[in-house]
Order: sequence, then structure tokens, then C-alpha cells
Amino acid sequence: MKTNFLIVFVVSLFSFSTVKSQEKIPFRLNEHYNILVDGLINQRDSVVLMFQIAMREASLASNRKTKVESVVFDTTDFPEGLSKDNRIQVGNIIVNKIWIWDKEYTGNGAEGKIGTQLFDGKIFAINFDQGQFELYDHLPDTSGFVALPLTHEQGRLFIEISSRLNEKEIKTKFLLQSGFSGMLLYNNQVGDDNQLAELLPRLDEKTLMNSAGEKLTNLIVEMPVVAVDSFRFTAVPVNVFTGEIKNQTTSYVGADFIHRFNWIIDIAGETAYIQQNKYFGDSYYFLKQ
Repeated sequence: MKTNFLIVFVVSLFSFSTVKSQEKIPFRLNEHYNILVDGLINQRDSVVLMFQIAMREASLASNRKTKVESVVFDTTDFPEGLSKDNRIQVGNIIVNKIWIWDKEYTGNGAEGKIGTQLFDGKIFAINFDQGQFELYDHLPDTSGFVALPLTHEQGRLFIEISSRLNEKEIKTKFLLQSGFSGMLLYNNQVGDDNQLAELLPRLDEKTLMNSAGEKLTNLIVEMPVVAVDSFRFTAVPVNVFTGEIKNQTTSYVGADFIHRFNWIIDIAGETAYIQQNKYFGDSYYFLKQ
């Protein structure tokens, strides 16, 4: 009996400690579905940072309103500027010795970005229903969530999403990219191999030209069906690049898609768990512009 009591006590203690290890960080969304948090750099400079799930480190924008004098940039190795030894606090979480890049774009209402180094060693949830990040030492209850394989490559996180065009299923590995406000952006190879620009109805297009006269056209086309596991979207505005410039090597799943789900990201376990939230039925970002 004593042995059984000890086992029950240890299990209960473990469960209790797992729950108590949770940390919460409030966030808010801007009009482009970017996630914004309040940060404190080097215990001196208060800034608003956009959470960028596609990066590890941090950055500051060239048009920031706050000078952030506590960060000293070195342009020896990188002309845009890099500062390698900084302290950033977001909520009660403190990240030491974090790199901060200079002169990078960020979301509206933010003065910089912070990446997944904020959650190092933790399983983290993005709870859009509650407007908060949640950090765990162990996997929390995933009842009501759908598990997706998660690929981790050099600090970047990928999931697979299926698109359906004329009875053809196109399975594509997409980078989680919370700084891109659209639903999906297909890389050049996927777009060219499947003739997306030719076969899909065009909703919008913008063409740019470089100094060599080479053109790059950003098309927004309508994909009939986009699906991930049992979740299905129809008549989806998606982005495809065409033209002589072929530099889009990665496909993105953007904030318009990401914000429709609550997420639990278990990098070590190579799994992302998703659950539809109160934003699931939102109009597509492109249609709201």
C-alpha cells in the first residue's frame, strides 16, 4: 500500500509540476494578422516586436520610432548591421545573448521582430482564442487538436499542405511564415511545374522590373481547394511569382492561414497540433484589402 501511495504521489506531483511550468505571454494582432508583443531590450529600451516564427533571432526596423540606444551594431561582417550580445525580455521570459539584426522590415505597429529563440527548450502554444503564448516543459493536453508532421530545418519550421486543381492533388512543404499576411505563397518550382499562373483565375497582379530589365510579377490566383488533414478551404487567394527572376525557392504558409488555428508547436517531437479557433471563418485577407 505504501508503494502504491508513493507511485500515485509521484505521478500527481509530476502532473502538477507540468501544469505549473506553464508561462503565458499576451499578444495582440495588427490589421495584417501579424502577432505583436511588448519587449524590453537590455533592460533599457521598450519596443513593440512582431513575432516571426520563420526566424530564430531578433531584428530592428530602420524606420523604428524608438532609438534603442542600448543596442550597438557592428557592420564589419554584415553591412546592414548586427549586434551579437543582447538581452530581450518579453513577459516574464528573458533571452540572453540574442543576436539583433538591423534594418529589417517588420509588421505594422512594430519596431522590430523576435523569433523562436524566445521559446528555446520549450513546447509553445499560440492561443489565438485567448491572445497569448503558452510555454510548457512537457506536452500539454492535445484533445481536440489535429497532429501534423513538423519539419525543422536550420531553425525554420515546415508543414505539408495539399492543394487541389482539376482533380490533381499538389502536396507542398510550406514554411510557417507569420510575417507574410496572405494564405499561401508557392515557390517558383511548384508554380511552374503545375502551371498555376496559366490554369488558375487571376485576381490581381503587380509587375516589378530590375535594373537589367528582368520582370517579376506577383500574381494572386484562386486555388479551388486547399486542405490540411480534415480542414478544407475553397476558392482560396494564393500567391505565385512569374517572370524572368526565379528567386522564390521556398513556399510560405502565411498569417491568414496561421491565425485561423490555435497551435501547439513541439519542435523536439517534430509535431504541430492545430485546432480551429474563433477566427477560422474569417474572410480571406486578400478580399478584405
